[in-house]
Amino acid sequence: MTARKATYLCGALVLAQAGIAGADTTLEERIIVLEERMDGVKSGNTHIDFGGFIKADTMMSKYSDGDLAAGSIGRDFMVPSTIPVGGEASSEELDFIAKQSRFWLKSETMTSAGMVRGHIEIDFQTNDIGDERISNSYAPRIRHAYLTWDKWLFGQTWSTFFNVSALPETLDFVGAAGTVFERQPQIRYTSGGLMLAVENPSTTLYGGAQNPYDDNAMPDLVARYNFAGDWGNFSISAMGRELAYQDTIGGVDQDESEYGYGLSLAGRMMLGAMDDIRFQANYGNALGRYTTLNAFRSGQIEADGSIELIDQWSGVLALRHHWSDRWRSNFAVSVSEADNPDTVAVTTSKRVQSAHANLIWQVAKPLSLGGELIYADREIENGDDGNLKRVQFTAKYAF
Repeated sequence: MTARKATYLCGALVLAQAGIAGADTTLEERIIVLEERMDGVKSGNTHIDFGGFIKADTMMSKYSDGDLAAGSIGRDFMVPSTIPVGGEASSEELDFIAKQSRFWLKSETMTSAGMVRGHIEIDFQTNDIGDERISNSYAPRIRHAYLTWDKWLFGQTWSTFFNVSALPETLDFVGAAGTVFERQPQIRYTSGGLMLAVENPSTTLYGGAQNPYDDNAMPDLVARYNFAGDWGNFSISAMGRELAYQDTIGGVDQDESEYGYGLSLAGRMMLGAMDDIRFQANYGNALGRYTTLNAFRSGQIEADGSIELIDQWSGVLALRHHWSDRWRSNFAVSVSEADNPDTVAVTTSKRVQSAHANLIWQVAKPLSLGGELIYADREIENGDDGNLKRVQFTAKYAF
């Protein structure tokens, strides 16, 4: 931890404690308290670092087949399942947000058992506690909260099934529709390129009263192997999971489960010193919530209460190109599709496509400004579709 960051952090903690640093406390007394706090960190053999970014977004959106209500998550970033379909008229909406701003805190402590590290990170996305009339207030939420020791990880972070380096660099919060995108609590073991994990289960199904169901008796099991070099990296991931529910269907109590799988090939390949290609290919009969931001569910509850799993696939391809040291662009295309059984509702999502193109100006090391064009299309089972066209402008200061 740098001296400046330590001073800022400890200073903030001191000033936050009115009983210790009240309005009538002298400057000398405050300095003594601050030094005591910093000495405590040092004597505990713990090093702390923090950072994050402030991100301000302006989005102009046009929906071909309807509109989204104020407060819908699809107004903040492109969420495929929220794209209106079958509406009588198009709509246009303008939104300004800063809720994707982020703060993280990292620590490491040397112990007799080796180094123990921790990471906790928050942003303000998805949790409203006010509205746009006066305060535009948003509650903090946990993104990551985990510790590592030796070859083990415990806590919440990206699913082991997700190769984060393959995610395209978009101004949109998530980006390509078909990407794997999942954070959840887990226990992970890593040895070289091999990663093995048990992760928090959750079941999403059509035809039931709940979404999701939380009736699993088995964790999601994930195995991944990473290959890396100066040329970039790629990974092969496999997932096995239980889909389970307890519910009353047609007046009969049901307790059913099925086991399915998911496969993913993903990576980032370097093109010269700065440019790269990023890719994902995902397939399985239990991908469900792991891809496309849960635009498709993992299975259908049939009339007899049994679960029919749904085959699903998705692909992402993206290019990052630097025009100069300070200017770069990203181009990403994606498609995702589910082979739904005939028994699903005709309004069920069948296919999603998206495309992103942006231009980013790295004004200085911590400051970037950019613009992005976004197009996404959602088709449902009866053949109706609707699209989103969006222009997004972003200012971001990383610290």
